Amino acid sequence: MSASGQAATTLLQCDVSTTHTPWQLKVQFSNQGQQAVVMLRWHSPLDAWFSEFLHISQQGRQLLYQGAKAKRGEPAEEDLLLLLPGEQHSELLDLTQAYQLEAAQALVQFSPVAFMPYTAGQPLKWQAGQQLWLQCPQIQLPAPVVPG
Repeated sequence: MSASGQAATTLLQCDVSTTHTPWQLKVQFSNQGQQAVVMLRWHSPLDAWFSEFLHISQQGRQLLYQGAKAKRGEPAEEDLLLLLPGEQHSELLDLTQAYQLEAAQALVQFSPVAFMPYTAGQPLKWQAGQQLWLQCPQIQLPAPVVPG
């Protein structure tokens, strides 16, 4: 299963797919443009479960996020990911690390991911007023097969 979403700027693309492991997703970001982009890791699949960036529902019920919630000031360089033209970056998300899932279908929706164009030679610094938003596609996960 795979779904795809693209920013209006066509700079950055997000693809979401399942893996062979139940409740695991692969999220891939691809810089499709001619210019480098900087992505903010916070509140995105790049955040390693330090913030809520997914909305998961099962059987019409929204699941509660059970991961960490980091308190932060201004983004530092290590909070940013630079993607040059043509580059890709993938993350594997094990949903069981932050959600209590049942053996039922799940609808997974993503919060928009903040990014901005980057000009080579400039300091790698987040400029909140210049950010753009990328919406990763939602994905429907099947109920895992329970061995019997």
